[in-house]
Amino acid sequence: MRKILLTLTLISVFFVAQSQQLHFMSQFLQHNTMYNPAAAGMSNVNKLGFAYRSQWSGFNGPKTIMQYGDFDLPKYTTGVSYYLYKDETGPTSRTGGQLALSYHVKSANKKNKLGIGLEMRGFQYAVDKSKLDVGTDPALVGVKNKFAFDAGFGVYFTNEKLSIGAAASQLIGAKLQLTDVPNTTLDGRLYRHYNFTANYKIQTGEDVYVVPFTLVRLIENSPTEIDFGAKVDYQDKIWWALDWRVNQFWSVQAGMKLFQRVRASYSYDYYTSPINIYSDGAHEVGLQFDLKKK
Repeated sequence: MRKILLTLTLISVFFVAQSQQLHFMSQFLQHNTMYNPAAAGMSNVNKLGFAYRSQWSGFNGPKTIMQYGDFDLPKYTTGVSYYLYKDETGPTSRTGGQLALSYHVKSANKKNKLGIGLEMRGFQYAVDKSKLDVGTDPALVGVKNKFAFDAGFGVYFTNEKLSIGAAASQLIGAKLQLTDVPNTTLDGRLYRHYNFTANYKIQTGEDVYVVPFTLVRLIENSPTEIDFGAKVDYQDKIWWALDWRVNQFWSVQAGMKLFQRVRASYSYDYYTSPINIYSDGAHEVGLQFDLKKK
């Protein structure tokens, strides 16, 4: 039994480093710049925020905590955003930051906004050996913490109704292997992520808007992830949303403006894949502070 546990742990540690899929948030409409650096500064408010996600809550699944900011700098026709986060999955963790800079292309029609963005990411990958039965296994004893740096690029367009974007992350593909796995020819590295987003704002009544949206995420050596959903917004004070990640989960989301410049949100993800037998789903909460009135 001990050998089986050690083998499973070793495989999980290796593949965490080998594939390194970036964390995600179900409420991705609120986190445009996390998926696309060109969206930095494109929203109508400068903001600071916090978010927490607990995935597969029935057992020790991934947990992510983030602090972020997004700012428009019209004097320099640029936008800047950042994310600081810690992502934990069992004995492994990733602590890092993401900095995005977007150049806003000027247009005769001020409603049309085009951004061209670059991002930089720095990560510290770590393994808490106190959570492992390392024993004398040479592979597990040799597990080391590693730092990695990578970069990305994106383009983003919005005209206050239609918003579309395309971005690529981890373009450098930095090497990252926490330990040597015997008899394998695979190298640990960061795989590229390609994100494509689109949403359209439709007015359906006085101060009521419906926003259909989609996200397609292509990841090297991993299945394609596709989201479809719709959001209903009332007076920019209360909103509801339903999202479907194909063959994975349904996400029910809601948010409201608590005060003039404070917003809160919550989502619950119900998994439809076989993992739902062991999981109570995923919970995600957010708190955002608007720094500038529209």
